[in-house]
Amino acid sequence: MKTGRNDPCPCGSGKKYKQCCLQVQQSQQTEDFLWHQIRRVIDGLPGKLLKFSQNHWGEEAFLEAWGDFTLWREEEFSPDTPHLQLFMPWFFFNWHPDYSTLDTGARRKKTTGEAFLGKHGTQLDPLLKRYIEQCCAAPFSFFDIVSVRPGDGFLLRDILTGEECYATEHSGSTQAQAGEIVFGKLVKVDHVAILEASAAFFIPPREKFAILELRKELCEQENPPSHNLLGKYGHEMLAIYQIVYDRLFNPPTPSLRNTDGDAMAFQKLVYDIPAVQTAFTALKQLCIDSTEDELLQDAEFDAAGELRRIEFPWLKKGNARQKSWDNTILGHIRIKDHQLTVEVNSDKRAQQFQKLIKKLLPEARYKTSVIESPQAMLKHMQDEGENAQTRQRRKEQEELNNRPEVREKIMELMREHYSQWPHEKLPALDGKTPQQAIKTKDGRERVEALLRDFELRNADPNLPIDPSIFDELRERLGLRKR
Repeated sequence: MKTGRNDPCPCGSGKKYKQCCLQVQQSQQTEDFLWHQIRRVIDGLPGKLLKFSQNHWGEEAFLEAWGDFTLWREEEFSPDTPHLQLFMPWFFFNWHPDYSTLDTGARRKKTTGEAFLGKHGTQLDPLLKRYIEQCCAAPFSFFDIVSVRPGDGFLLRDILTGEECYATEHSGSTQAQAGEIVFGKLVKVDHVAILEASAAFFIPPREKFAILELRKELCEQENPPSHNLLGKYGHEMLAIYQIVYDRLFNPPTPSLRNTDGDAMAFQKLVYDIPAVQTAFTALKQLCIDSTEDELLQDAEFDAAGELRRIEFPWLKKGNARQKSWDNTILGHIRIKDHQLTVEVNSDKRAQQFQKLIKKLLPEARYKTSVIESPQAMLKHMQDEGENAQTRQRRKEQEELNNRPEVREKIMELMREHYSQWPHEKLPALDGKTPQQAIKTKDGRERVEALLRDFELRNADPNLPIDPSIFDELRERLGLRKR
């Protein structure tokens, strides 16, 4: 049965339907209607603006704008660039051509969008004209995702100005999570806000600190910062965006070191030997935690009972960096037929083995070395993909994690870790503890970003981490629960 305007609202608020949910529904219908109107009138607009810019500024302006956008990092433009949905609106509505592109200073002061309005504004659909005007006026900024309505939109809070606005975003909102950050341009027409430009990825909360530093700089000039001031800091925002993008998608290869602290360099040293038994007798002492009989248990013998193949680790007692270790694996030795190979992970260990074999097995003749950098090894593993062995290991790990006793132990360790976290001095908080940092607005926001990042990164259902751990931590710090 249809609810009448004067009937009690079905939501249970106690108000009449016309004074409660009916107003919300009518408002949503009005917003949806305007949103569809806007999408209709802007259809094809990027192509028109691009053609206009080529005629107005010249074709060289596009590449000049690309250089400005990438901060002249010598990155060639490609239609497949992941930055396209940010760059094109920035080029149309925020980029001002350089002196080298134009004939007069008057033309130089206008963006492509402003110049397009100046020439064709009177001929445009009034709604399209208003939309372009708002695109030209709106600055780029960073927005916290406060809440999400998947498939409809999300509530955004401008990190730099503090303004909140609900943005209609049907596709992007399906993947968004509260706490993530959007970099882009929010355009408002009447009571509808649309993301005219946005990065192709959501920024994780842990990347918020550089944005907060920029906000501090802006607030020293205006508090809160105006849209006009934000427009003057476009390149500073692009610099933050580029750094975040590189950190997430082009991270530098880590400096890998072995358990002794030596730089990793994977090497396989190959020697010709007179016989397997001779080599084994000379080198078995390098496996200090096993007897000869134990080593021979997994060896291979020929039909006559002669040793044909054997493998064992090269060990040393203890470890200078890990005091709790009984032994350190220095390499892996394989002896088969008339060949001996040893695999090590550093130049220092390779040199050490070469000295040892001259002393222990002088009749061995060095043949060659195969050297592979950590970078090449990682690339080879990535190219090879997941094989049957790694799939089996992953399956075993998942099964292990799902055991009640394992989940309980991990929960215990995680709870203990996060119980101490509020009292730990953190570099991300400039050496302060979370308890100390939350005493200021900026510090509180930093702690909230770290905590939200923990929550998002531990949201995997396969991980045995109870979300209540973070609720307890929020309560202890006086932060609002999600």
